[in-house]
Amino acid sequence: MTEGGDASFTVTASPAPAQPLSVDVTVAQVGDFGASTGSRAVTIPTGGSAALTVGTSDDSVDETDGSVSVSVGAGSGYTVSGTAGSATVNVADDDDPPPVVVPEVSVTAGAGVTEGGDASFTVTASPAPSAPLSINVSVTQAGDYGVTTGSRTVTVPTSGSVTVSVPTADDDVDELDGSVTVAVASGSGYTVSSTQGSASVGVSDDDDPPPAMPQISVTAGSGITEGANASFTVTASPAPAQPLAVRVTVSQQGDYGVTTGSRTVTIGTSGAATLTVATSDDDTDEADGSVTVTINSSDGYTVSSAHGTASVAVSDDDDPPPLDVPEVSVADGSVVEGAFGPLSLLEFSVTLSEVSAQDVTVRYVIRSGTAFNGLDYWGGAGQVTIWAGFTQATIGVNVKDDNRRERDETLTVELTDADGAVIADSAATAVGTIIDND
Repeated sequence: MTEGGDASFTVTASPAPAQPLSVDVTVAQVGDFGASTGSRAVTIPTGGSAALTVGTSDDSVDETDGSVSVSVGAGSGYTVSGTAGSATVNVADDDDPPPVVVPEVSVTAGAGVTEGGDASFTVTASPAPSAPLSINVSVTQAGDYGVTTGSRTVTVPTSGSVTVSVPTADDDVDELDGSVTVAVASGSGYTVSSTQGSASVGVSDDDDPPPAMPQISVTAGSGITEGANASFTVTASPAPAQPLAVRVTVSQQGDYGVTTGSRTVTIGTSGAATLTVATSDDDTDEADGSVTVTINSSDGYTVSSAHGTASVAVSDDDDPPPLDVPEVSVADGSVVEGAFGPLSLLEFSVTLSEVSAQDVTVRYVIRSGTAFNGLDYWGGAGQVTIWAGFTQATIGVNVKDDNRRERDETLTVELTDADGAVIADSAATAVGTIIDND
């Protein structure tokens, strides 16, 4: 029969009773078909049999086929058949099974945690599964918080959700904040939510950052005169928590007796140290120079790119030696008029007392004596150059050849000025003699 129909049974007494007989029976069912179960009494008339009807309900629930059973119980005035003491009527379900719904699985994140806490996630199956459902998930982390990463399996019960806890480790390392992420992976018996297939819990670092590494710079004091101390200030910013050894190199421009090379400067917790570099006071005239301090790289600090070196000017305090300037002199000269034609050259030797490393220019003037300019000779003011590396040059005066018989005549050359030499007091003037040839 089909659910909703009546299950029919026939209860028989053999032989038929002489008068109506009350028989105890028990009604039972397999399944849930609304049958009225339990004990009841059936009266068998003298005809020997009675019909028993058990009603069932027609519901809308898809369920497994079942049955309704009637069993004869022991009673007074009869015995129970050993082979036909019970009977069963099968009941067929007439409802279609519900459509198969595959749960969609999503994951949501709990509140952010501080390293050392547990990151909490909720994995939900919708609709809730009819039986515990195994879900594949993957755990990852951003940062390094000691999370056990990789794949794992989470079981969602029939309630529809389960909490997943992911522990983090509390270390002593200052690091960037990070996160823990749980992502639902594909598996059997469910689909993965397209919008909530993964979730992340923020993880905050709780370690203090290390103290900032000091940057070292050096500044120079005022310029000094040789023999004084050059002063420098070496600064660490920020100031170190404990004394800090800084490597520096000392160098010099010039020769001021400075102890050059590497040395160590210790900066205290005040953040600055003074470095003094001694110079020597000698008796040598020399060019001004400088003392320079340069910060060297090392552990525990960085070097300022703009102020990693500084220089103190050092002034020489010695007078230059007196200049060794040569003397220039001029010697007498003579010429016979007409010796070389209408014009003859009267020459005077201009001489330096020593070789000069530079050109020497000597200025002079020709003065008449008994010989007259324009009549006996041509000449006036002029200059002559003694080239560097040489000691002599010549002043020439053109002398005319006349036809007059006369005495020898004279003129003078006077050195008036010189560049690169001084004029000798005893030889600043020379006499030139024109010897008559008539």
